[in-house]
Amino acid sequence: MGTGVYDTWLPDHLEFGKIRNFDLKRAMSMKQREASIYEGGRAWGAASRKACHATCSVRAGSGKIMVNHKDMTEYFKMPHQRSRITEPLAVSLYISLLDVEFIVYGGGLTGQLEACIPALARALSNYDVRMKPFLRKLKFTKLDLRRVEPKKAGLIKARKGQVYHRR
Repeated sequence: MGTGVYDTWLPDHLEFGKIRNFDLKRAMSMKQREASIYEGGRAWGAASRKACHATCSVRAGSGKIMVNHKDMTEYFKMPHQRSRITEPLAVSLYISLLDVEFIVYGGGLTGQLEACIPALARALSNYDVRMKPFLRKLKFTKLDLRRVEPKKAGLIKARKGQVYHRR
C-alpha cells in the first residue's frame, strides 16, 4: 500500500464515525493519490480470461517485453498478437520507456493474450496514476468474464439436444 496522508493516523479496518479511511482516500483527488510502486521500482497488475491467468510487472527500463522469461516475439509469433499486447503501452506513451514482464499460465495463446492486456493496463495505472482514466475509458482494464458453458446431462452439448423424429 502507498503511504498517503491518511495512512498514518487511522488503519483501514477502523471506523471513524460513519466515515472510514478507505472513503477518505476515495474522496482525494487523483493528483493526491500515489502510485503503488514496490521494491525495485516495480508496479504490478493481474488479470484473467477463461482459464488463463496473467501477472504483469512494469518498471523503468529500455522497452523490453518478456513473457514467461522469453522474448515477446518468441512467445507470441503472430504480428497482430504483438500489436494487441502493446496497445496499452502505446496509448500511455510508455512504449520504449518501460520494461514489462508477464507470468502467464493456463488456457491457450489467445486467452493468454487477452489476459495480458488488462494485466498490463492495471500495472500501468499503478505505475502512473494519471493514466488510469485513459486506460479505463479505452476499456483496457475491463475483464471479459465469459466462460465456457458446461455440458448438461441428456444433451449432446451445453444446449444442443437430440433431433426429434416422429416415426
